[in-house]
Amino acid sequence: MNPAELFTLQATDDRMHWTWRPSSLLLTPAKTLQGGAGLGAATAAMVAVTGRPVVWATAQYLSFASGTAEIELDVTVEVAGHNTTQARCVVSRQGQEILTTHAALGSRSIDRDGVWCTCPDVPPPDSCPEYRFFERRTGHIGDLIDLRLARGRQLDELHGTRGDGAFAVWVRVGRGVHRMTVPELAFIGDLMPLGFADAMGEPVAGNSLDNTIRVGRLVDTEWVLLTTQVQQVVNGFGYGRGELWAEDATLLGDVSQNAVLRLHTHIRALGTPNTGSIRPGSGVR
Repeated sequence: MNPAELFTLQATDDRMHWTWRPSSLLLTPAKTLQGGAGLGAATAAMVAVTGRPVVWATAQYLSFASGTAEIELDVTVEVAGHNTTQARCVVSRQGQEILTTHAALGSRSIDRDGVWCTCPDVPPPDSCPEYRFFERRTGHIGDLIDLRLARGRQLDELHGTRGDGAFAVWVRVGRGVHRMTVPELAFIGDLMPLGFADAMGEPVAGNSLDNTIRVGRLVDTEWVLLTTQVQQVVNGFGYGRGELWAEDATLLGDVSQNAVLRLHTHIRALGTPNTGSIRPGSGVR
């Protein structure tokens, strides 16, 4: 499947109003829409309305959306300047808001750019073991993505020793080299909470409260390296950020998130070959 097809929206008579029927492959094991997928659809709607590329977008998650029933996306353009548009998008189903997204869109011509952070030196995807997290052949997200552990520990290797907060996984959505898109990056970036378990040394999972993505240079790649850094866990909430790298070490963008954390004693047992999965209340919505 071409990942871009997952975020194909349907136009209506109102150019500011769009509809979308999410694929079951964008659902978590709890059969709810993955938060990053919701953010991705919202950015697609704002791009369609404004005709401008995404610079930055952030989502506040308000409620869960179960199943694949039609979702509505309503865009408001707050400010449209010469180079930048400020917009927001409300994502809802049957009148109940699921998430609210704010974004800046646009581009400027300037002959100076650069990247001052460095892609970590990790093995390529084919040299990394599968990260045992989602069950397969279940009709949800586990049948869409491939995860390869580039830095960190498997869930069944966590025995209470805290990590250094750094964690990295290669992520593939569909097969084959293709031009990366913002919705796909938002979807991948919402896996950032995977890093909390390795940092805590315990089977910790969480639900995202928010998700922010900042977009870099979009290039062709098959795998995306998601490198995460847990910053702190306090009062039951986890704070972290991540960077998204193409296979040629191009910085595609970066993400940050806050998550409600929960300890799941059953996760470590599930994190064994062929059976590993995170059940409801995971680090993805």
